[in-house]
Amino acid sequence: MKHIGEIIETNTKMFECQSVKLDESPDFGGFVKVISNDMTIYGIVFNICTMSEDITRKPVAFGLTEEELRRQQPQIFELMHTYFKVLIIGYKKEGYRGILPPRPAKIHSFVYDCEREDLIDISKDLNFLKNILNGQTGIEEELVASVIRNLSKVVLEKDCYMITVGKELIRLLKNDFDRFLTIKRMCKI
Repeated sequence: MKHIGEIIETNTKMFECQSVKLDESPDFGGFVKVISNDMTIYGIVFNICTMSEDITRKPVAFGLTEEELRRQQPQIFELMHTYFKVLIIGYKKEGYRGILPPRPAKIHSFVYDCEREDLIDISKDLNFLKNILNGQTGIEEELVASVIRNLSKVVLEKDCYMITVGKELIRLLKNDFDRFLTIKRMCKI
């Protein structure tokens, strides 16, 4: 299993990672995991950015293609990094649980893409919907829709799963029907 990032900031609800390679991160709404503190912690990617490692120096436009820029100014790419933030949705220790882990992941732990078996475990516990809706990421509806679309690709009975997810969203958003409709349109429930 090859790691895709390393944790550079961590807390109980989320962690931030630096990608192994520039411009290579998991997709928005993608599932990742980290093995830390004798458990596997699972999360969803909700923010991706590429920026200078020196936050006081903003990149400037050169008017060159990426290939031309790599030939003429290769040092620029050494100073840039891709980062992604992960909202924690659950952990596995003697079975998957869709709740926050008792301890955050350790800093500098390696982050991996989830495998199909991980996604099947996550799909069975719909607590991730509540975690995302209450996650205060600022993009909760888009993230819920992306996660539902991703999980619907791995579950065996897609139609049954989509009905179950739709019912859970109605329960969670019973006082905010507009928000439910927004998510429904984005994931075609």
